Amino acid sequence: MKAARVEHRRENVREAIKQAARRLMEQHGTAGLSLRAIARELDMLPSGLYHYYPGLDELITALIVDNFNALADALANARDAAAGQPVREQLTAVLLAYRRWAMEHPVDFQLIYGNPIPGYAAPRDVTVPPVIRGFAVIVGLIETLLQTGEAVPPPPYDAVPPAVAANLQALIARDGYPVSPLALYLGVVGWGQLHGIVMLELFHHLQPVVGDMDTHYQTQVENLLAAMGAARQS
Repeated sequence: MKAARVEHRRENVREAIKQAARRLMEQHGTAGLSLRAIARELDMLPSGLYHYYPGLDELITALIVDNFNALADALANARDAAAGQPVREQLTAVLLAYRRWAMEHPVDFQLIYGNPIPGYAAPRDVTVPPVIRGFAVIVGLIETLLQTGEAVPPPPYDAVPPAVAANLQALIARDGYPVSPLALYLGVVGWGQLHGIVMLELFHHLQPVVGDMDTHYQTQVENLLAAMGAARQS
């Protein structure tokens, strides 16, 4: 019982450290993130933080893993909530959830997709699996669209460029994506387009131009899916 209480307290302190790090990033960006600054935020000695994280890199890694897993959960939940609907509608729900999570968690989203942190190198074996969890939701639905014939991509979306194909094959083999190269390729192409919109919105570049961001983003999702051969059924 005592060991459980100690572990519970330890987890609470670790979570408090993460929350302090998020507050600092919200105020100063990733450049303002340091163990010393976090210790001041929590009224702790800097040396005390090392009982919970061996260093700043380990704390950053923990935050990144948390964020990618939270994003993956949001995408999977959106897919599951749309179960029973046509696959295209499930994919639409997932793509809308991607933007929604980013808008609701701007600091976390910018940590995982914003500017690199000087001197930090993410350990691939720890950070990549949660990345794959989220992206596999998207490309898995694209694969289903292709397999069922609900999406018939026209040129230029009907084939993977040869210069890209080998790398996608290697990703599929290394990371275990249960999809074809074409599904992964379409996912990457679509992600690039929609992610760009999300990032521009996060930094308030698009709002003065288009006004209604909800309508703008949803329209681009619809246009993208139609262009890739997954037109909405009448």
